[in-house]
Amino acid sequence: MSQNEVKSARRVLDILRFFAEEKAPASLARISQALDFPKSSCLSLLETLTAEGYAYQVDGRYYLTGRWLRDAQAVSDHDRLAARCRPTLERLHQEIRETMILAKLAKNSVVYLDVIEADRVLRFSAHIGQHKPVHASASGRALLSALPDEQQARIARALKYERHTPATPASAKALLQTIAEGTKRGWQVNLGEYQSDTISIAAPARLDGEVVAFVLGAPMSRIGDKVDQLGAALARAAADLTAHSRS
Repeated sequence: MSQNEVKSARRVLDILRFFAEEKAPASLARISQALDFPKSSCLSLLETLTAEGYAYQVDGRYYLTGRWLRDAQAVSDHDRLAARCRPTLERLHQEIRETMILAKLAKNSVVYLDVIEADRVLRFSAHIGQHKPVHASASGRALLSALPDEQQARIARALKYERHTPATPASAKALLQTIAEGTKRGWQVNLGEYQSDTISIAAPARLDGEVVAFVLGAPMSRIGDKVDQLGAALARAAADLTAHSRS
């Protein structure tokens, strides 16, 4: 794929996110200015989306059609990995009443496949499709912990160790040591290493050869003294799902 094709794909996604935030029809000038696209390129993309049934014009302004929702629903309905994990995610959410996440590796980052946010004013916010750095997330460590040591080390060496807080691991050696400690416990924990006031706890599960992680995210002030209890609960749930997938 050429760089121009990659840029066009990203711009289509930018247009989708623009309307998700705008929530109203917008003119070509408004869209191109908001996204910092050349008008000619923006017009070409909007005309293509219109021709394919993903956008329409009303009073000279553009808006997206429900085809996005229809196609997204079809994709979601056949996401077998997320569907198989959803009951476990829901059960953990009901028991713990904090934000629960299903995560998977996506090259050198973590992507969220499913999210159930806590129904509280003060909560750990997350959304489906969100990416997090492997080295600064419990989910990343849990996912790496399920891989062979050689593969763990190879991925760890390839990461960029951006510091998000003073507690963020600063090297592959530090990350691998933290993973090893979490593996002995049975779950991984992130104590303010991505955001200083949050905790995330994660445990890996394996389904048909695919590794996923169940992740709990919460304010540090609320669960700081329950980490071991909650980590053990996640580890049990992940182990049960793994066992049932083999039977």
